[in-house]
Amino acid sequence: MSTISRAPSKIYIAGHTGLVGSALVSPKSGGRACTAVLDNVNKIGAGLHTKDRFPSNEKVTVSLAFLDSDRVEQQEKLDGTVAWVRPWEKKGFLIGVVWDELVTKEKNRWLYYYLEETLKASV
Repeated sequence: MSTISRAPSKIYIAGHTGLVGSALVSPKSGGRACTAVLDNVNKIGAGLHTKDRFPSNEKVTVSLAFLDSDRVEQQEKLDGTVAWVRPWEKKGFLIGVVWDELVTKEKNRWLYYYLEETLKASV
């Protein structure tokens, strides 16, 4: 059975892959990148909240960091498009990003394994 422990800015699923800290969202147009909190993620996209507003249809790269089973940090970058933007309680914005390509084990090893482990843990 997996255990989940939290330390400042880290989530680690013992013996498995875990997400680390916040995400970085970078516009492909060359604008300023910003940090975002990952609210949910799946094989087709992600929901995040951020203080910066991104226009709908903006092409972005989302950088995620993971801890592998040896607690070594691994980074993965996924290209996508901002599908929607909503104001969020005067704290910033909620954004939905759709990945340009479906997440696969071959192309997105760390996110793929994280999603697999999360699914197993929820059953």
